[in-house]
Amino acid sequence: MAELCRDDAAWPSGLGDLKSDQPARLHVAGRLPNLGGAVAIVGTRYANEDAVEFTRKLAAAVALAGHAVVSGGAQGIDAAAHRGCLDAGGATVAVLATGLVRAYPADHDPLFRAVAAQGAVISEELEPQVVQGRSFLYRNRLIAALAPTLVVVQAPLRSGALSTARWARKLGRRVLAVPAAPWDVRGLGCLAWLRSGAQICTSVTDVLSLPASGPGAHAEKGAGRSKKSNKRDGLFGSAQAVCRLLRTGSRCPDELSVCLDMPAAKVQEALLSLQLMGRIRRRVDGTYELARKS
Repeated sequence: MAELCRDDAAWPSGLGDLKSDQPARLHVAGRLPNLGGAVAIVGTRYANEDAVEFTRKLAAAVALAGHAVVSGGAQGIDAAAHRGCLDAGGATVAVLATGLVRAYPADHDPLFRAVAAQGAVISEELEPQVVQGRSFLYRNRLIAALAPTLVVVQAPLRSGALSTARWARKLGRRVLAVPAAPWDVRGLGCLAWLRSGAQICTSVTDVLSLPASGPGAHAEKGAGRSKKSNKRDGLFGSAQAVCRLLRTGSRCPDELSVCLDMPAAKVQEALLSLQLMGRIRRRVDGTYELARKS
């Protein structure tokens, strides 16, 4: 474990946006990844199976696109976000309210070890003397500050996830919410946030289609890029094939899949990579074309 202070090179620059609420130190197990394009994914501990599966796929797609995933290490949506990212070989950060010595929940110890191996588990305190409900709510400001983009997958009207969303909005972060059935109380908080101006999230394309905005949309100081990220910088494999075909004109994903005899999932992954590199853009009709600068 390591202790970071505000003047350390590896200190996450997004935390500076908290101003007087910025922590004095962080205790870190693992190594903090580049958080410049990170996506925070949060939600209820009591998520249904569909929401958990959606979260895992969303986090995996974010990781495949080269971004870190931030969450709170809790049961339900948080755990699904960490696991989806890990499954895709990505870097994830778990932000705990309970310290690192007696991390909560205790049965997540294997998960926290896996997170630390591919990213970092962090907390303001190594072993806080008192942990109360408000400790988790105050912890949520760190999740919001670390990532330029926040996605709320499933959350009731009274939810810690919504406190994270409030912090994100206060900090000028981009907030997205996954729509829910109006009869499912577990998602009513997401519907409320959509009514109040949050962007809709139905897939990873919604998350990555627009650049993150606000004070948190900057590169991390002192955070080196991983070898995996460097590999994604060049055009290769499926992305290269998609780019070649788009030189002949705009195409929809299904057409690309048929023409290239490529699985739809591979096509979507290639499109995301090309979008992130600025090589292509999505048109209003749902087709993709080469960006002008290409």
